[in-house]
Amino acid sequence: MATAVSNTGLLWAGTAADYVEQLTAFHRCVRGADPEATVVLGGCGYDVLSSPADSPARQFFDHVVEHGRDAFDLFSVHLYGDPHDIPGQVASVRGMMRRHGYERPVVAGEHNGPTLFEFPEAQSVFQQTMMAAFAGQGPAAPGARPADATSDGPLDGAPHTTSPDAPPEAPDRRTMRTLYARMAQLPPQLQMFMEDWPPELAAKRDRINCRQIVTRNVLALASGVTRTACWNLAPEIPGYRDRLNMMGFLFGRLALMDYDGTGLTRRHPSADTFALLAACLDGTSHVRRIDVEGRPDLYAFEMSRAGRGPLHVLWAAGDVFTGEDEPGTPVDWPWPHPAVQGLDALGTRVPVQRDGGTVRVRPSVTPLFLSAGPEAVPRH
Repeated sequence: MATAVSNTGLLWAGTAADYVEQLTAFHRCVRGADPEATVVLGGCGYDVLSSPADSPARQFFDHVVEHGRDAFDLFSVHLYGDPHDIPGQVASVRGMMRRHGYERPVVAGEHNGPTLFEFPEAQSVFQQTMMAAFAGQGPAAPGARPADATSDGPLDGAPHTTSPDAPPEAPDRRTMRTLYARMAQLPPQLQMFMEDWPPELAAKRDRINCRQIVTRNVLALASGVTRTACWNLAPEIPGYRDRLNMMGFLFGRLALMDYDGTGLTRRHPSADTFALLAACLDGTSHVRRIDVEGRPDLYAFEMSRAGRGPLHVLWAAGDVFTGEDEPGTPVDWPWPHPAVQGLDALGTRVPVQRDGGTVRVRPSVTPLFLSAGPEAVPRH
């Protein structure tokens, strides 16, 4: 499998026509080397999926889809932002292809969360701070540069004094310096993405991350996505630390694992949830959403698993940050099977009350797995 790079305006600086030309050449070379290879269109990202139909990002991909139709086999989407937007996003890219008379299978080349895009108040504060930094405002460090990574230790964002002729601090680093200087006054939804966060916010972010590992995958699979890839496995550099690095602030905590020294052995809570989900979905051939009359807030899914017992996944819609504080609304769920076990996305066994052919459950924002027997809980 080979992937053509995309992400408009981020990883591609040319025009849509330039992209089609390179995609076509790429496809020709890959197929020349391996006629059975699968070519994946570079990721259609949040900039496209969250923008209106007439936006430049949408127009870019529409041109690629129209003129590059014979140069890719799978359409890759990057599923960030609100997980509940995923069905509409997948339908949107399918519609993009259908408008030009064809359709290719859709895969998720990236997904994960939470990200700053999901918290409007936090995103607004971040954008205002960044705009001020690019305008030359904020606690810049004139004549200073970030500490170099050396054998003496990782980057920590502390400035080293240099000569007056040294270049001024970059606006992105000035943005981060301003945020850390004001950290105590920032919304908690923004604080939880930063280092030196309060422990309770770190734990909350981890729980949100675990919930979304499940909801993103289940919603994507129920929408007909044939393959998903969680981004990312681990930091590229063991021991690297620089809290003024903006990309690290935005996406660094999405890693499933981290290093102990040079060994990739440290697992974040999301890694355990990822392993749990993979174990539960093993053998699944189809995921179907079950509509519940009178409960538009309830997300319920049935997994068809070859040679395995029934598996349902349920959760209730709620605020991504505060929703876990709300008690779930009880529901009597049809369950004609002789036994039932409950397990949530955090790996906690959940007691389930059985009454004849139904079970009483209390779905919350944390996904609940219902099965006829105990599911393996991979924990390390």
